[in-house]
Amino acid sequence: MYVMDVTEFHLNFGKAGKTGSVADSGANQFTAGVNYNLSKRTKVYGFYTRVADGDAGLYNGDFRSLAMGIRHNF
Repeated sequence: MYVMDVTEFHLNFGKAGKTGSVADSGANQFTAGVNYNLSKRTKVYGFYTRVADGDAGLYNGDFRSLAMGIRHNF
């Protein structure tokens, strides 16, 4: 996370490996997001996620998603 004034930038990366009974699928997940703080308890956010499932097909194939919203903590 990188913070610039009231804006937070996020980058995340994950890779599936061999855990328990699940074989190493080679799947990768990448997420980029931004939060803009409107006040101490309210922010608007947006993020983009991409999952590349690799050859195993364990996570329902490759997909992308885009989300936007507002979050308020009571």
